[in-house]
Amino acid sequence: MANVKLLLKESIKHVGKVGDVVEVSAGYARNYLLPKDLAVEPTPNNVKKIEARRKEIERLEAEKRAQQAEIIKKLEGVEVMLERRANEQGHLFGSVSATEIAKQLQGQGYEIEADDVTLPGKLDRIDKYTVKVSFADDLAADVKVWINPDPDSKAAIDEYNKNRQAEPAPASPFERSA
Repeated sequence: MANVKLLLKESIKHVGKVGDVVEVSAGYARNYLLPKDLAVEPTPNNVKKIEARRKEIERLEAEKRAQQAEIIKKLEGVEVMLERRANEQGHLFGSVSATEIAKQLQGQGYEIEADDVTLPGKLDRIDKYTVKVSFADDLAADVKVWINPDPDSKAAIDEYNKNRQAEPAPASPFERSA
């Protein structure tokens, strides 16, 4: 499949900044960039038009970056508490998504989207996790996420643990009785 060169009208994460001429797959150009009016053909006339807009967009991006840096500073030490249903061994029914964590952080007053949250893997147990919130490679913070059981699940987990401690340890199949 051939790649095509396009001039970006907007900055796009993992693709390029406004005014850059980027090489992308024909499908990405045809199905995403061109229909959403995010890029145009890099003709000399288009390059001039984008250059004029580029300075204004770069100024706006610098302001946005400053705001993001503020958010990252404030995020240090922030914790998110989530309550979920789980079975008696502490496995969640489903897993916690980046969207849910972003919504919790938005509820705490932080402007964060799900795309900004990177999970360390699957959050599918009652436990404490550390997730990374990043706007750019150099603008990132770690946020602690506590996943706690809901009251019914907590009762089931406590009951299960109590019963496990009361049971005698099973004899090893390799030990023989004399």
